[in-house]
Amino acid sequence: AATADDAGRGVLYSQLRRLERFLEHMTITVYYWGPAGGMNMYGRAIGIYATLKAAGVAYVEAGPNARPELSSFAPPAVDLGDGVVVGQAPACLTALGEKFNLGGATFAEKARVQQAMLDFNDIFGEHAKFVDDKERKDKWFSYLDKKIAAGGTGWAAGTASPTIADFHGVFAFEWVVKKQIDFSEYKSLTAWWDKIKAFPAVNELYASCVDGRTMIP
Repeated sequence: AATADDAGRGVLYSQLRRLERFLEHMTITVYYWGPAGGMNMYGRAIGIYATLKAAGVAYVEAGPNARPELSSFAPPAVDLGDGVVVGQAPACLTALGEKFNLGGATFAEKARVQQAMLDFNDIFGEHAKFVDDKERKDKWFSYLDKKIAAGGTGWAAGTASPTIADFHGVFAFEWVVKKQIDFSEYKSLTAWWDKIKAFPAVNELYASCVDGRTMIP
C-alpha cells in the first residue's frame, strides 16, 4: 500500500519535473556552424556569444540543422529562451540587446546602437574592396573614427559601456585584420579595437582560441 512518504516523493518528483521543463524552456540556444556545429570557430556568431557572455547568461550551443523548422532561413539563429527563435546576426543581437539591456539604455541610445551595428555590418560586407580601393577604405574608416571620437566614451555608439554594436564590430574587424587592411592612422578607431578586444566577454572568446579554434574561418 502507498504510504504518506510515497505520496510526498511523488509530489516532489512532479515538482522537479515541472521545474526541469521550465528551465529547459528558458534556456538560450545558439544555432550555428561553430563551435558546436562542426566548425571550430565563432564566425558570424562572435557578437552573439560575446553578448551572452557580457550578460552573464548560460547558453547552449547547437548545430545549425538543430534549429526549429521555419525559424530562420540560415544560421546563426538564437532561441531566446521563450520558444521564440530569431535568425540573422543583427536581428539576433537586437533581440538579445533588448532582453539583456545591452542595446542602449534610452531610445536615443538604442537608435545609435542600431546604426553603429549596421555600420559594422556594412564594413564586413565591403571590407574586401578596401584592399584595392583606398578611397573607399579611407571614407569608411574616417567616418567610424570621427563617430567614435565624437561619442566621447570610446565605444561605437557613445554608450557608457560596450553594446551589441561593439560586439558585432569584433566580427567585422576580424575580417579587416585578416585581409591585412591597415587602419592604424585612425587613432580613435584603433583605440576602440584595442579596447573591445580587452573587454572581458570578448577577451574570453580570444582566450578560448586554442587547439585549432579560431575567431573566423
